[in-house]
Amino acid sequence: MKLYELTNNFAELFDNFEAICNYEPEQNENGEYIDDDENIIPDLEAYKVEMQTAWFDTLNSIEEEFEVKAENIAAYIKDTIGDAEKLKKEEEALKKRRKTKENVAKKFTDYLLDSMKTINRTKIDTPKAKLSIRNNAESVFIEHVEAFVDYCMETNQDDYLRFKQPEVNKTAVKKALQSGEALPGAVLRRTQSLIIK
Repeated sequence: MKLYELTNNFAELFDNFEAICNYEPEQNENGEYIDDDENIIPDLEAYKVEMQTAWFDTLNSIEEEFEVKAENIAAYIKDTIGDAEKLKKEEEALKKRRKTKENVAKKFTDYLLDSMKTINRTKIDTPKAKLSIRNNAESVFIEHVEAFVDYCMETNQDDYLRFKQPEVNKTAVKKALQSGEALPGAVLRRTQSLIIK
């Protein structure tokens, strides 16, 4: 059971909005986007914005009190957030399962490789699987990373190092601005958000 009980107009309208967001038109033989009447759509993003604007116009034209519309929209938002949370949990669970499977496969792959090397076998050919040991491309292994970095710095061999772009510490900047310090290009800005309970 959904969190909200919408009239038929609201239910149909909200379903249409999701369809508008995911809208992908057909293409003609020249690869141009066309609408249902086969008219060319010159700018797909602008076309979608027009569709969304028309959707909101329709929403506003429904003869309901503002509070009722707001309540129905808020209920829809809560339900959508709930669906998104469920999907996020599913994604996390699937990611965890994937990682577990990958780790198991890696352990067995390492085990088989070590076993084949131990008995000096480079190939095994069976009805269900073909196994062969190959020499991979050379890769760099740095035994002591910190010592290597120190060496490069001391001998001015920056080519062997990568330097990251500095990032702004927004927490420190915020504290400085709040204490009255002026920093060029940095300002405190307060936005607003809608709380739905």
